[in-house]
Formats: sequence, C-alpha cells, structure tokens
Amino acid sequence: MSKSKSIMRTHPELWEACKVEAVKKLGKFSARAMQQAVLLYKERGGGYEGVKSENNALIAWNKKQKQKLSLDTDIL
Repeated sequence: MSKSKSIMRTHPELWEACKVEAVKKLGKFSARAMQQAVLLYKERGGGYEGVKSENNALIAWNKKQKQKLSLDTDIL
C-alpha cells in the first residue's frame, strides 16, 4: 500500500527552531510541546502546502468526537 502525500511545512528550518524552543520551554518533548511549536511556527510566518488527507487520523478522531457529542446532547 503506498502512502499518499500529505502536507509539507514551507520553512523546515523555522519548524526545527520552534520545536527546540517549545521543548526547552516545557521541559520535555511531548504532545503539548508540539502544539506550542505549531503555534510558534504559525506566529512566525511558517506555513504549509499540500492537502490534508481525509484519511488523516486526527480528522477521523475529530469526526468521532463530534458524533459522540451529538449523541450526548440528544440525551439532554
């Protein structure tokens, strides 16, 4: 099975610098540190090119969560 192309960062050097800064600020490599790195990257002009696949795991998870929330609020 071939893996489809996904989005790419437009400024890889900036991304690396933002990762280092976020990990240093939060004390260790973690999901939260990567969230912070993305925020820094975007604030400093970093961007992305390409199209995010509909098969992306995060997109699927978000859809499940929305369905779950919809079911939970129907009960109320």
